[in-house]
This record gives sequence, C-alpha cells and structure tokens, in this order.
Amino acid sequence: MPVSKDKSALKGRFRDNPEAIARYLNKSLEKGQLQPVLTALDKILRAQNVQAVARESGMRRDKLYGSFGGKVDPTLGRVLKLLNALNVRLVAEPCAARPIPSRPKLGRPKKLESPSA
Repeated sequence: MPVSKDKSALKGRFRDNPEAIARYLNKSLEKGQLQPVLTALDKILRAQNVQAVARESGMRRDKLYGSFGGKVDPTLGRVLKLLNALNVRLVAEPCAARPIPSRPKLGRPKKLESPSA
C-alpha cells in the first residue's frame, strides 16, 4: 500500500526526533486548547513506528490510535506514557502575567449588628 505524501513528510520530520516533537508540541500547547494538542499528538504518533511505540509505552496499538485520534480525550496517564515512549517530557511553566480579578472571600458572611432598642 503506497504511503501518502503527508505521512512520509511527517515521518521525515518527527520519526525518532525528540527535538522536533518537543518544538511542535510546545507550539500546540501555547494555544491553550485541547484540540490542537490532540491533533499534534496524533500527527506525531502516525509518524512513528506505532508497534514499537506501543511496546515501549505498554499500550496496545489500537488504544494508541483511539486515544490520540481526536475522538476521545486521552487520560493524562496515557499522554505521559506516549511522551515517555517518544523520549519527550511535559514541563509546566508559568504563563505571562495577566490581571487576576479579586475573588470572593470564603466563609460565612459577617452578622449584621441589630440596633439596640
């Protein structure tokens, strides 16, 4: 079965290349939305030898395709297993400073003093 040009381009870009994978994931994570990240993970996964990634991550191939195909939200555990198999790690960094609205105080409201008669 012939390989599409898109798939061969993805293989050339992402196959066994953790630096390129990390750059691409960082760009998708900057958008702050789930769908671009899932799309990026799907493209990265399809560029790999999925059988080898499944063996290394401890997940079945069909579960990898199902989890990262964009139809369901994968669990964090599955994302971390995939990233570990791809030799990439997830790092949290603070976002750019933005104004934070004041939050209501927790607890019971203060009692109003009743007027003395």
